[in-house]
Amino acid sequence: RIKALDKLERVEDVDDDNPSVNFSFRFSKQSGRHVINIENLTKKYPTIDIVEDAHAIIEKGDKIALIGANGRGKSTVLRIIAGADHEFQGKSETGYNVTQTFFAQHQLEALHLDSEILQELQSFAPKHNETELRSILGSFLFTGDDVFKKIKVLSGGEKSRVALAKALTADANFLILDEPTNHLDIASVNILIQAIQQYEGTVIAVSHDRFFLDNIANKIWFIEDQQIKVYPGTYAEYEIWQAKRKLEAKSAPAPQPKKEVKKETVAVKQPVEDKSKQLKKLNQDLSGMEQKIAELEKSVKQLEAELADDKIYKQQNRLQEVNKNLKQKQQELKQQQDKWEVLADQILEMEEK
Repeated sequence: RIKALDKLERVEDVDDDNPSVNFSFRFSKQSGRHVINIENLTKKYPTIDIVEDAHAIIEKGDKIALIGANGRGKSTVLRIIAGADHEFQGKSETGYNVTQTFFAQHQLEALHLDSEILQELQSFAPKHNETELRSILGSFLFTGDDVFKKIKVLSGGEKSRVALAKALTADANFLILDEPTNHLDIASVNILIQAIQQYEGTVIAVSHDRFFLDNIANKIWFIEDQQIKVYPGTYAEYEIWQAKRKLEAKSAPAPQPKKEVKKETVAVKQPVEDKSKQLKKLNQDLSGMEQKIAELEKSVKQLEAELADDKIYKQQNRLQEVNKNLKQKQQELKQQQDKWEVLADQILEMEEK
């Protein structure tokens, strides 16, 4: 065996697929102790209550993962914190000296289509020199002459990476991130994790990427019983804690049945029938939403494909029309997706009862 090992070709060095990157974050002022103060927050949709009379505080240095099942209202709460949703009762106040940047998929619309990638970041973050900006762009797979590509020729995933790079160069001490790992490959996710770990400000993020959350969060927010609840630890620790909670709930003694069994049986017959009818109606509504979402997704793809064609930029009227239609369709799609999540969660809750 030793002789066989001696014959093997020696590998002197192995390329690191997850290189370490040093980000140079710059914000001109430090925030106060309380970054966001939420009091008596109530947010409702016609079919479901998201939060009711909820209270929460984000403190300086928190790196919060806002988690929960689809339809629980994670993105809704995030938009309220970001100041992008004003239709609620109660208050969500920004603290002293807080400057924020909000990353979500709709931020792609704010990119300037005629700008080159490097120009887009230079105009947004003039405090960073070209070397620093190219280093950040390189972390998100824009290397060499790629930085001189026009935004208009990029795919949706590439635009998402540019928007995320912009967010990381902002003069902001509070980052709000909605599904930041969408469209990122594993190497880019690792770069984003390193960036947030090095960031000295405050962060709150919504993501379905467990690996990402486990590596960036020091506090967990979860929505339960229409309240914002807090677990002071990492995502892995939170999962262990939740598993124990569920086991304890299962092992708890079941409530004793009431004496008047016959009356209970008679009373529940009609609600069961009503529940079946209601579920049938909700599922029909859900199917209708899914069809509408599919149609909107198709329209968005067609409009994006038209914008990717250089010929359209010679027809200013058509360009304006397509951009206007794309923005409208994207907004409609987001609204339908939010409604679908709320309705799907309502159906799931009814089926489990």
